[in-house]
Amino acid sequence: MRKHVQAVVWLLAVSAAGGASPAHAEEPQVALAAEVGAAGGGGTTPGGMRLGGRYLYRMTDHVWFDGGVHFTFGAPTTGCSRTPPDGMSCDHGVADGFSGDLTLGLRRNLRGQGAFTPFVRGGVFGRVLRFAADDVTGAAAGVEAGAGVAAVVRKDVAVVGSAAAFAGGAWLGSGVGSAGQLGMMVTLGAELRLP
Repeated sequence: MRKHVQAVVWLLAVSAAGGASPAHAEEPQVALAAEVGAAGGGGTTPGGMRLGGRYLYRMTDHVWFDGGVHFTFGAPTTGCSRTPPDGMSCDHGVADGFSGDLTLGLRRNLRGQGAFTPFVRGGVFGRVLRFAADDVTGAAAGVEAGAGVAAVVRKDVAVVGSAAAFAGGAWLGSGVGSAGQLGMMVTLGAELRLP
């Protein structure tokens, strides 16, 4: 897993450096975003309504640092069962559990048309997660990659739609132990772009 994270970070750094030119001073240098959407999980991966925000900092004309904090709120249903002698296995539904995520990555804008600018993004995430009905808590880390489009409403405001997938590993208590994290998310949000 560590090799996968290192490979993604290296690829993002190379992508950001390739053809990079300094950002123009008159262009927005910082953006703050709010997002709402849905995350699909299952097994030991929380899913449900996803709320959060992003901080974007322009590094070059086309590349932004992309950091975010997001929370996923799913149904508090049971999905774990005891396995002999002292273990537990979990098989939750696609929209169960809770997670709080911190993501760090890069976003690269692609060639747009008019007010619409498509982009790709990728990065790493750290997560705390909980399935309250089963009293199972844990932590996870992994990588995510996605794409979207930003539509400029006015010079300093854009509406953004995006989709992403993530994969990683987790350690959960209550006898569950190590487990995978695999899922996808779709969000709609707004960005306020600052000079």
